[in-house]
Amino acid sequence: MFRKFCISVIVMLLTLKTLHAFESGTIRGRVIDGFGKPVPFANIEALSDGSKSKTSSEPTGAFSVSYNPGNIKLTFSKEGYVPSYIPLSFEEKTDLSIDDITLWKIPSKGGLFVVGDSDYIEINNAEYYYESSSKERRFYVKGSPAMIKGQNLRIIDFQIDNPLVIGKTLYRVDSNGSVGSIVFYPSQKYILNKEEDSYTKIADNVGLRKVNLPPGRYFYCTGEITIRSKTGFGFFFEISS
Repeated sequence: MFRKFCISVIVMLLTLKTLHAFESGTIRGRVIDGFGKPVPFANIEALSDGSKSKTSSEPTGAFSVSYNPGNIKLTFSKEGYVPSYIPLSFEEKTDLSIDDITLWKIPSKGGLFVVGDSDYIEINNAEYYYESSSKERRFYVKGSPAMIKGQNLRIIDFQIDNPLVIGKTLYRVDSNGSVGSIVFYPSQKYILNKEEDSYTKIADNVGLRKVNLPPGRYFYCTGEITIRSKTGFGFFFEISS
């Protein structure tokens, strides 16, 4: 009889433990920066159907936050970093582990910045101008390029003068300092050294550009060079071998 009673108590305790775990649903994860390092003491909030749970990340970047079922807005913030949020939806409470959350450090000023091993590398401001003949208008870059090592680049595009990040076009700069030309004769034709990149929005004024380039000089033009272009601005860098 005593044996059966003990077994019943153990089963009941295990059941209560399971129910308690079910009732205390949590979301677990880690907050890191753009350099892959932990972000300690980041603020985390889980907003759901009028309820709010708050916590902060540990020195290792790890966190766990409770939530109520429904549509959840999970927000991450820390002074000096671009806030981030992810939407989630759960019908029941559970224990969930999510991928690392990246908070990008805000650069000290607007511009383009290569993400280095532990800090940003600023890409130098530059200008372009044109020289024209009866047959073509050729465009040249004027300025000193920032020296960059590595070919697989992540570039933070941070805009402070406008609420939205302005579009930019990447061009290869040849040995003569030219990004190409627009030919007028015998027919109008664009012969510009365009390169492709990928763009991901981080916030209204922050974006992440990814590009893989061989050694050489490159110019991120603010906007795009067209038949109406004469002079303009951009960002100039050189990738070393």
